[in-house]
Amino acid sequence: MSGIRFSFPACVIAGKGRIDRHDLLILRKYAFTNGIRGYDDALLLLALNDMCPVHCEEWPSYFVEQLAVFIVDTAPPRGRLDAAKAAWLIRALALEGRIEHPLQLETLLHAIERAESCPDILSAFALDQLRHKLLAPPELSYGVPAPRHAGITADDMAYVWRLLRCRVDGGRLFISALEASSLAMIDDVIRHRDNHPGWQEVMDYVAGEERHIESLRSHPWLLTDDDIATCDERVA
Repeated sequence: MSGIRFSFPACVIAGKGRIDRHDLLILRKYAFTNGIRGYDDALLLLALNDMCPVHCEEWPSYFVEQLAVFIVDTAPPRGRLDAAKAAWLIRALALEGRIEHPLQLETLLHAIERAESCPDILSAFALDQLRHKLLAPPELSYGVPAPRHAGITADDMAYVWRLLRCRVDGGRLFISALEASSLAMIDDVIRHRDNHPGWQEVMDYVAGEERHIESLRSHPWLLTDDDIATCDERVA
């Protein structure tokens, strides 16, 4: 973010280190008159969030919604997240693979939920943020203190299902190899901790899907078009 050039009024607000209601109104009127229209605007908004840890209560929803609307609905291809958009989100929101700011994490989740489709690398990356949270010192976990040896909590399960609920169909969980790998790495971290019972259900889904794919490979005449696509994703 060091290369961002702050023009008026963003430069004044960044210099204060805080954003109040009046500042937000000024930003909306002069800096982002028509919302976030390009990647430079998006980076400016991210930089302001980094430089202004103190902000009014309206800022979080404005920040998340503006970035998600831009990356999903304004930047082409509109309505979906492709590989290029996924790469930009990862570069813009994460430092060495980890998203540290809660609002940036919420932006990623909101963009994934808003999009008609997204690459599995992005959802796998979002799942991997849970692994980082579980490995981090308590004061760094989602920005909320937690016991050092805590496992999967109810809040963690809500996070996981925000990413996976669209993958459930007919009682089966359809996930890619990348997503399954992210879940397996999380499981390696928390296997001997006190975990929410819902976590085992997720891992049972994953194991059951693996068994289903192996069975279909052994009996190819039973394959449907959806099963063939799923097998192809796993091979890829």
